[in-house]
Amino acid sequence: MEYLRTLKLISAFTLSLFGSSLLAQTVTLNSIDGTLSVTGELLEYSNEYYIIASQIGNLTVATGTVECVGEGCPSLLPKYSEFTVSGSRQLALTLIPILLDGFSASLGLDIIQQTDGNGNPEFLFTTAEGEDVVKIGFNMRGSSSGLRDLMTGNAALALTTRVARPSEVSAFSAAGLGNLRAAVNEHILALDGIVVVTSSQNNVRIIKSSDLAAIFAGDIDNWAQLGGAPGPINLYVRPENSATGALFSQFFMRPARKLFAPQVNALDSDAAVSDAVAADLNGIGFTSYSNSANARPASLLGACNIQSPATEFTIQAEEYPFTRRLYLYKNTQDVPPIVDMFIAYLARVEAQQLIDLAGYVGQDIEEIPVNDQGLRFLSAALPTDAEMTLVQLQAMMADLAVAERLSITFRFEQGTAQLDSRALADIERLVKEMLMPDFQNKTIILMGFTDSVGPGDNNQRLSLSRAEQVRAALLQAGGGAIPPAQIEVRGYGELSPLGCNEVVDGRRINRRVEVWER
Repeated sequence: MEYLRTLKLISAFTLSLFGSSLLAQTVTLNSIDGTLSVTGELLEYSNEYYIIASQIGNLTVATGTVECVGEGCPSLLPKYSEFTVSGSRQLALTLIPILLDGFSASLGLDIIQQTDGNGNPEFLFTTAEGEDVVKIGFNMRGSSSGLRDLMTGNAALALTTRVARPSEVSAFSAAGLGNLRAAVNEHILALDGIVVVTSSQNNVRIIKSSDLAAIFAGDIDNWAQLGGAPGPINLYVRPENSATGALFSQFFMRPARKLFAPQVNALDSDAAVSDAVAADLNGIGFTSYSNSANARPASLLGACNIQSPATEFTIQAEEYPFTRRLYLYKNTQDVPPIVDMFIAYLARVEAQQLIDLAGYVGQDIEEIPVNDQGLRFLSAALPTDAEMTLVQLQAMMADLAVAERLSITFRFEQGTAQLDSRALADIERLVKEMLMPDFQNKTIILMGFTDSVGPGDNNQRLSLSRAEQVRAALLQAGGGAIPPAQIEVRGYGELSPLGCNEVVDGRRINRRVEVWER
């Protein structure tokens, strides 16, 4: 699925030994910001520049500003560099180390983890000869602190468990630092979700979302009230000043104007909640999907009887209503070339597999057969306020009968016709997939859907328009290599809701363009 080669960092000796054999080969230089691409014969190179013969003459291009694509690309040793990663402690300790380990291995470098004078982790990349190539430091004081360090120039990358707030985006712009949320600066690192967990031995597997606030407030205090075996409900929570606790309160407690019951067991980590619930038959708690471990995530039942299970696929497709995106923001000013190389590495299949291995949900494309989409067909048949006809429902069923669902689901910035940052990255992922040889005889079907706000006819037209917009973006990104007939579009409007249209999160989930293949 991958056709871009990330540059390898090897010793200058290797570069001088093998460099001459790479000359007179055709390569493509793509600018890091995606605005320029030039192809030509590689005439000369060093650690600082490439010289290629292009259609407009010989060009000299700084190595740190481009990525070289092609078998003729040389391996380069960049200058020693240091940078700092700031932000979420959880991500810095549980996800980034495994990604840095994979990144260093992909570059042929050794990695050494140590601790700085403040007790923060620090990583060194070294050559086999013991020469230091990169030093990466960490500040772990939370998402807001990470973005502040980014703005003041004290960090090259910020790890956040939330999207940058409008006030933070405005502050960057006012400081002359550009658009923090531009695709070149905002990257989805991984996906996670807030899940409610019970013991695997507990027979209550579906819980009404509307009951959660009452459960954690202590108003519902016996499992028999939830259809289970009689027994007290033991509550395990994260404090409200934690990221997980704050999100759970935002989703469930505050809208119901409830407070946690005095008898809750407040634990100091998401993993501790999962461990406690897994060991307690009568326990229930909330945690992150990445830390659900031996506890079992419960399916949540919305007010409109649409069931939302927390699975890797529903989180990856962002159909689980309490999915959250985990972000990596890059400094809008100059950063060492190794930073851009790390970001490019994150798009590789091996990096996405490491994200999954760490317990988070990656963004690599997954396929599931139509037979595994039973809940979405059930939701299409439930009573709803959606304006649809039997003919529309039959047409959708006919489209899906012999198709497979891809995990990519395109969404747009709130209230706009602009694809969001994840969608823009997914355009590139899907194009790479479609350019693979084994994809040539397949067809992509883009299916647009909306919420039920507004007239049904208008929503049907809007859903078709959004699907056509995604198709145009795919064809443009394919650079003419994808036959237009290989991508079909459908607009099914309000049909097949995945969330309750009565609530904000449900309407957000329903506004989407799904990707199917056959």
